[in-house]
Amino acid sequence: MFMVNESIFSDIQNHWAKTSILAAAKLNILKGYPDGTFRPDAPVNRAEFAAIIYTALPKQPSSRPGMTFIDVPVNHWAAGAIASAYQTNYLSGYPNRTFKPNQAIPRVQALTALVSGLNYRVAGEAIATLKKYYTDFGQIPSYAMNAMAAATENHIVVNYPDIRRLQPNQNATRGEIATFICRVLKIPTVPAQYIPGLELFVIPPQFDAADPFVEELARVKKDNRWGYIDKTGKFIIPPQFNEANAFVEGLAVVREG
Repeated sequence: MFMVNESIFSDIQNHWAKTSILAAAKLNILKGYPDGTFRPDAPVNRAEFAAIIYTALPKQPSSRPGMTFIDVPVNHWAAGAIASAYQTNYLSGYPNRTFKPNQAIPRVQALTALVSGLNYRVAGEAIATLKKYYTDFGQIPSYAMNAMAAATENHIVVNYPDIRRLQPNQNATRGEIATFICRVLKIPTVPAQYIPGLELFVIPPQFDAADPFVEELARVKKDNRWGYIDKTGKFIIPPQFNEANAFVEGLAVVREG
């Protein structure tokens, strides 16, 4: 739970991404303006997005040599973040060795950058996934098809107000970027009705405690012991542990006795 003074920004009180914005502000990922506003519907440019990635996401090892962009001087305020975003494969430049730091970043580019840097891979057939979830899938550039399918499968896409409209070529706003980052960091601030591919289900109340699903399993407590259920509510690992943690890459740390 992120306890942030909700009056910190004067222009988000009724905004749909308010909870994500407050979480991002708590972590110093996104900041407001001197006049007390956040400007949640303002576009994010490529330099700003590089800085958000640099601040918000775990540092990745460099996967390619550095690049000197002719439009990013060494004294540019985001030069370090841009260099890091390029070397860790989040963002790329343009063929003429420009980065275009002041250019607004479309939603499709922002999501593709996250997929690329986090090394997400599409599990199924990309076009089938995109047709299933988006009425405007035909607007997705060909280069981004696999990335958008991977973003959907990893539940980092957020569509407001219509979950079935990706609007890939619309400029990403500050509020939207806050929601994307919260999804990547698994901070539960985005209502499920705005997350494509996140199937909704109901499990009747029966547990003493329960956590969100991670890697298709959720940690639950019953009769003072922890176990793991699937999304139907069926125990995959019966409650038997004194302590248990969420699964990460197929493994979970538990304590018995």
